[in-house]
Amino acid sequence: MKTALSVLCALCAASACGCAAGGSGKTWRLEHVSSVKGFNIPECAEVNPADGTVYVSNIFAVTRDTVGALDSNGFIATLAPGGKLKKLKTVQGTEALKVHGPSGMCFFNGYLYFNDRNNLKRCPLENPSKIEVVPVEGTDHGFNDAGCDANYVYVTGQDAVFRVDRQGTGGKFVDLKGVNGVKAWKGRLFAVTTDKEHSDLYELDPAGKDPPKAFGLAPKFAGIDGIEILDDGTFLITDCHGHKVYSIAADRKTVTLLAEGLEYPADLGVDHKRGLVYVPQFYRNTVEVYRLRSDD
Repeated sequence: MKTALSVLCALCAASACGCAAGGSGKTWRLEHVSSVKGFNIPECAEVNPADGTVYVSNIFAVTRDTVGALDSNGFIATLAPGGKLKKLKTVQGTEALKVHGPSGMCFFNGYLYFNDRNNLKRCPLENPSKIEVVPVEGTDHGFNDAGCDANYVYVTGQDAVFRVDRQGTGGKFVDLKGVNGVKAWKGRLFAVTTDKEHSDLYELDPAGKDPPKAFGLAPKFAGIDGIEILDDGTFLITDCHGHKVYSIAADRKTVTLLAEGLEYPADLGVDHKRGLVYVPQFYRNTVEVYRLRSDD
């Protein structure tokens, strides 16, 4: 298998020659910056927009939904803006409340919210050791990704998205088979599914009344994990089962390959201010740092 860097260089050269697909909005490409090592099954990279700090959740054990996986070994690392490792175990649990296998994260109302196996947890950004459980009614299955808008935290569970408000109350929001990643953007809500035969992007009704609307791109992907959205409406997704990163233009039709040869790219994060993308490699224990480029 080719290395991510060598393949990416070839892709970037092709994009510079006009080979990347067009579409509404800008045509984006990725330039590899660095590979940050030393993680233990990194699942999610989430960038704090306030200061550019990157939080990286580490599952440690691959399984999620079994009692045996509650091993107290999970942790969340932090990277300085640009990707240099800042602290490997910024969040690592306490005797009172363990951290087992954190995955999706988001920032909401001064807290870092993160899914930890079968619970949603949070800690104040200024005091990461002060961890508490946020009850989510309606499920006893494992949670995966998390996304936030101005009023709610959304978490994905088994075939459903759940929603919690500022008071910590809520429950099931919408059913969606195979749902994995979720992202709020400019008053709208989107999700991706990892169901291998029907992996697609969906727009969700923020009111929770209308059913999810698929983009109709399922044949193009093997199994999507993470979703991010750029300011111009371009979607960035990681196809974890296909070992690739793609962009989908704001027209929701134009799909462009940005990187391949990755070993299970998981939930990516974007530093919009600095134009950086962070992609955890689940089985290589690295976070790949890329710079967003556009020739438009």
